[in-house]
Amino acid sequence: MGHGRTRKGLACLLAAAAGVLGCAAKTAPPHGEPTEERRLAGDEGWLQGRALGLGSAIPVALIHGVGGDHHLFESQLADLRRGRRVLAFDQRGCGGSSDAPRSGYDLETRVRDLSLVLDALRYDPVVVVGHGTGGQVVARYAELNPVRVLGLVLISPVSGNAEAGRIANLPDAELRTAVDNWLGTLLVQASAATQEQVLASANIARVPAMRAMLRDAAGTDLIGSLATYPGPVLVLAAPNEPVPGPLRDGVVVRRLSGGSRWSPIDQAAEVNEALMQFLQPLDAEELRRRRGR
Repeated sequence: MGHGRTRKGLACLLAAAAGVLGCAAKTAPPHGEPTEERRLAGDEGWLQGRALGLGSAIPVALIHGVGGDHHLFESQLADLRRGRRVLAFDQRGCGGSSDAPRSGYDLETRVRDLSLVLDALRYDPVVVVGHGTGGQVVARYAELNPVRVLGLVLISPVSGNAEAGRIANLPDAELRTAVDNWLGTLLVQASAATQEQVLASANIARVPAMRAMLRDAAGTDLIGSLATYPGPVLVLAAPNEPVPGPLRDGVVVRRLSGGSRWSPIDQAAEVNEALMQFLQPLDAEELRRRRGR
């Protein structure tokens, strides 16, 4: 891939976020209110998402999981943009983002997508947040960039899931139905609106992208990345959902009071509060560091 041309294309999002280029479109998120969407152009297609907010607090990037899209984080985007920059985008092959050429959906490629976006937006340092298999992406990025990533949040992370591995190896004709059934079992505690939103986004996601994310869910990269990344880590989980392990010392697991694995929607206020509590000491430390230069 020509990284020089890719980075030039990625600058579209940087300029758009500053209101310089007219490459935004008004679309309607699941709750029906208009929202400004950005397309990020590159050599291997483009990613669609939102880059919002102003302020000196540490920027935050949010990454969705299998079958999802960036609308999962509507509440977090609205809350976190007050005083900081915040980003969420559809991973390749999901939501409004383009397909990947040559079926390039592997974990390392999606980690590189995140890296290129953060470079273009100059999110340095940054706190990264991943939901579900999005946790594999952000944890791997944090492992590779420990100085740049000041904190890592995993919401309902998944690792070593045998059923996801089985589904990932099904023929194309069977995979989408199997994914819907699998997601259905995970959505039992979700509200009807959340169930509808999640299944709708999964139906838009392309089969090769879902297959790659399911393989993430079946793998154990997450545990290895967390063992290597030295910074603070917060895990948010629904009351009875399993949490991957073993986790290294210092990883904080916080159980939410209710809801489903899609707590950014079902338990939005509680998730937002937990994120702000996690960010406050990091913001304070970063401010002290800047003043001490």
